Amino acid sequence: MTDTTIEDTARVTRRDLAEGKVEKVLSDRTSQVPIADFGFDFTNAMQIAEAAKIMATAGPMLPEWLRGNVGGCWGIIVRAIELDISPLTLANWTYLGKDGRVAYESQFYHAVIEAKAPLKERLQYEIIGAGDDRTCRVWGVFRGETIVREITSERLGDLRPGTNERGQIKGSPLWVRKPDVQMFYDTCRDWCRIFCPDILGGVYARGEVEESEGVAEPMKDVSRDTSPKLRERLRGPTGEGFDKSSIEEAIAAATPADPKRSSKGDASGPADVAASAETASSSDLPPSPPDGGAVALASQEAGGG
Repeated sequence: MTDTTIEDTARVTRRDLAEGKVEKVLSDRTSQVPIADFGFDFTNAMQIAEAAKIMATAGPMLPEWLRGNVGGCWGIIVRAIELDISPLTLANWTYLGKDGRVAYESQFYHAVIEAKAPLKERLQYEIIGAGDDRTCRVWGVFRGETIVREITSERLGDLRPGTNERGQIKGSPLWVRKPDVQMFYDTCRDWCRIFCPDILGGVYARGEVEESEGVAEPMKDVSRDTSPKLRERLRGPTGEGFDKSSIEEAIAAATPADPKRSSKGDASGPADVAASAETASSSDLPPSPPDGGAVALASQEAGGG
């Protein structure tokens, strides 16, 4: 009883992590996670895993989907290392789409582009027009180049997402409160996807996730044999073909005969038919008994003789 109690006390549950019981995840390995001046300084995956356990206990500092979620925190830390930003900052830019995939808020894209894209200076933009007809133009110049890379968005009326069943705008609320800001964020993301897609590889916004939900069909398993079996082929179209008894007889007749079964003269029928056919095709067919003429004739016809 004592051993079980100790074991249960030592076991760390997701609830422990979600409730912020960091003392349950601290161990000797925790001290091996190096910290630099402005964050962690990982050298291997085990250190990231230990940091993810601690991060999962951060409670209100994380969005709900990451509280107690060690695997999710591990992924956030890895992505933060790739982008060279704070894991907690990145975590708070994330949320789950309806299909369970992780999506990122609009501010994230602008921040990452400015930090990672090889720009001479920050991206520039202007709003053109008014009302639902206004558009957003975004442009920038890469270091070592003089070419201006630019794109112009669609009309605001075409970009703004629809509403859900409760009348709420889909996607960011900025489409309603500050449409010019949201157009800029949206156009920045499109600019980056065109001119430096490696920065945002595998990272999607709320609108992109929602647009893709329910569109792609899962790939079917073509490796499995789905061709109709003999029984189905013999049935033919609905309302045609053989009745059940004829189907069973045809299948039996098409099945190779078992020599042992044939020699015993199984009275069930199919083995006798196959055996008679085999006998009729041989060249040394013995004479039929006087009272078996009809049977012999049937055997010859079955064997094609």
